[in-house]
Amino acid sequence: MAQTTTNTIAPISNAEEIDKTNNIKKLLEIIVTKNIFRSLITQLSNAFQSEYPQVPQKFWDTSVAEFKPDDLIKEMIPIYNKYFTNKEIKQLIAFYQTPVGQKTLSPQILQEATSIGIRYGNELGQRVLRKLEAEGYIRPSQ
Repeated sequence: MAQTTTNTIAPISNAEEIDKTNNIKKLLEIIVTKNIFRSLITQLSNAFQSEYPQVPQKFWDTSVAEFKPDDLIKEMIPIYNKYFTNKEIKQLIAFYQTPVGQKTLSPQILQEATSIGIRYGNELGQRVLRKLEAEGYIRPSQ
């Protein structure tokens, strides 16, 4: 005889799910402030402009204007929903509203960390390309 399993986790009500989603949005709005978002997008754009100086400034201005913090937040909601409970989300909100929580979101810290991340990613990419060339997987760049 086949056994049936029962779900021991209580179902989440629609109201609880809405509350959790709203709390995730609130958390992400704290973390992804518009100034920090703009700073990161500007840094990324500057990195591309350095790499492609032949591209007109109008292209970069238009491209940067297309990126919206709300779009990023919408993309991130399912991730936070998957890994955090509503209680944990509320705890994170409380933390990020403290002075030390706000300090962790400092635009200067994020800007410096982003610069290092971009530089490191570029260096890593170049090392991988050199290794691929050295081992004969790709032709040397000209």
